[in-house]
Amino acid sequence: MDAAPEPSGRAPDVVAFVLAALVGGTLLGATFAGDGSNVEGVLPVGGAAVVLLAAVLLSVAFGLVAVPRIGWAGGAVVAAMLLLVAWTGATIWWSIAPDRSWEAFNKVAAFAALLGLGVTLAAVGSRAAARLGATVLALVTGAVLTWALIAKSIPSLDPEGDRVARLREPVEYWNALALLADIALVLGLWLGASRGHRVLVRITGGLLVYVATLSLLLTLSRVGVAAAAVAVLLWLALSQGRRVEGALLLVASVVPAALVGGWAFLRPALVEDVAERSDRVADGAVLGFLALAGAALVIAIVTVGSRLVFPKRRRRNVGRLLLAVAGVGAATVLVGVVVAVGSAISDDATCAEIENDPSRLGSLDLSNRFCWWNEAVDVYAGSAPQGAGSGTFEIARKRYRSDARNVSQPHSVPLQQLADGGVVALGLFIALLLAAGATCFSVLRRLVGEERAAAVALVTAPAAYLVHALVDYDWDFLAVTAPVMVALGVVAGAGRTPGQRRARPVLGIGAFLLAAVLLVSFASPRLAERSISESTRALDEGDVERARDGVDRARFFNPLSIEPIFALARIRESQDFQREAEANYVDAVELQPENPEAWYALGLFEYQVRRNLCAAYRFLNEAYTLDPVGQQWREGGPLDVARAAVNRGACEPR
Repeated sequence: MDAAPEPSGRAPDVVAFVLAALVGGTLLGATFAGDGSNVEGVLPVGGAAVVLLAAVLLSVAFGLVAVPRIGWAGGAVVAAMLLLVAWTGATIWWSIAPDRSWEAFNKVAAFAALLGLGVTLAAVGSRAAARLGATVLALVTGAVLTWALIAKSIPSLDPEGDRVARLREPVEYWNALALLADIALVLGLWLGASRGHRVLVRITGGLLVYVATLSLLLTLSRVGVAAAAVAVLLWLALSQGRRVEGALLLVASVVPAALVGGWAFLRPALVEDVAERSDRVADGAVLGFLALAGAALVIAIVTVGSRLVFPKRRRRNVGRLLLAVAGVGAATVLVGVVVAVGSAISDDATCAEIENDPSRLGSLDLSNRFCWWNEAVDVYAGSAPQGAGSGTFEIARKRYRSDARNVSQPHSVPLQQLADGGVVALGLFIALLLAAGATCFSVLRRLVGEERAAAVALVTAPAAYLVHALVDYDWDFLAVTAPVMVALGVVAGAGRTPGQRRARPVLGIGAFLLAAVLLVSFASPRLAERSISESTRALDEGDVERARDGVDRARFFNPLSIEPIFALARIRESQDFQREAEANYVDAVELQPENPEAWYALGLFEYQVRRNLCAAYRFLNEAYTLDPVGQQWREGGPLDVARAAVNRGACEPR
């Protein structure tokens, strides 16, 4: 077993603190510049992670930094992650939308780089690696959640808050922010309940628990609450001699947060969509005042409570009470999950969304997710065993969806892997989960004392992520997957003596080349998008030559996308070169023959420009087959007109 204690090594030096600061900055970038579930954040965030990791590996290659050691369990994590990256890239070859699969590859490669940063942070952190990693995550999550509450209190910081009331900035998705709150909750317990921490650190921990709880409530996230319960129960189960302090800290911080959150639930401007700006401003100011008052109360309680000393007998009684409460809580969560699944199965025909207000916290309805899960199974069945291609669920599901809502992922990471990458992707993801579990188990056996306490806080991050990922699409978010990958990397390397410092030129060359390739891969789709935008502006200005140059650059940077082809077709149309434009639209169809957008564009061109109703019907009908409930279909529209002409015999030979 990879669990034997190892020499603790030396204390962290300035290199460790500098790397920790850089990793923390990268994680902050993942939340504030990660672009939600979209791909714009991959270049700045993933690029920073790749450059930073390459710099560390070059330092290892020159013998300036010792080589990290991660053991067999950590090696399994790294191997599973790299294989998943490779398979994600391999799906480009058969993907129904290869440009989207390329973007998915870039994002997963960024995750792998962040995992590597966690491993290297553990290596330079030496005997304080777990504490260093947990501190970085605590600072990052605390900063993000504090900003979210400030933006809620000052509406001008969140312009979209008039439309959507649920707390979601800066991550852009309430459930993702709730997962960060779950992680912060346990990190706060670690800071506030550890015996070796000073009073100021304990107060900081209490405030982190308070901010995390209040943020979690304002996200109105049911899965966030469930994952928080699992994370807290896991922390209580694994923490040795800290359960009583942790539970008391939890009460001292959660109760004030619940009171402030309960008041917010009574204010429609704070919890209901499409609220008046004036009401949001007024109620937001009161929320900010109450939040500060609650924070002051937490500071006072933790300050007084830190002086209390519990006799052994009282500690044992309190521990038994906590165990009973935890058991009841676990049973309640289990019953809730069973009832929710049963409700989803019984109501699968409706696929209805539940209301975005506090009443949702008391609902166990998962009917809309159950529909998306069924669609993911249908997508896989239609493209078994290799899947439709990474990142293509939004397109692939159009053939099977029951309404016109656009859903980017099935809201379940395992089913997302199955639909996108088939059985191999799902198998690799499960292997990653198993290896992560073995790594977490190993670090808890390997470490002792304060390092083990920090490791307990770290291992709850992937545990909460797993619970959350079963019913949501966290794999698409840099903001939540990045800190979990860093935590997992730190867990893999914490408590191990790094290898010897010696020159490794092959490692340096490999790190440089790999970083260069990944940076080019990250940048190319963004350069293509920029070139298309420049081409469109040039065409609007009547500069056809400059517009054509922009298209040529876009096709060079991203030959897998149909957007440059559409842009070229529009240029041909502006020049009245109809045959050439038609050929361009055909090229788009041939590049992505299972994408209804390509068929629809070709059919609309035949209908509006060529006036060829026979060809228009053929192409529009193909688009309809791939997307029968899309919003583009309306009564009396181009498809109906073309179909009527065909039925009248317009296409019969004369």
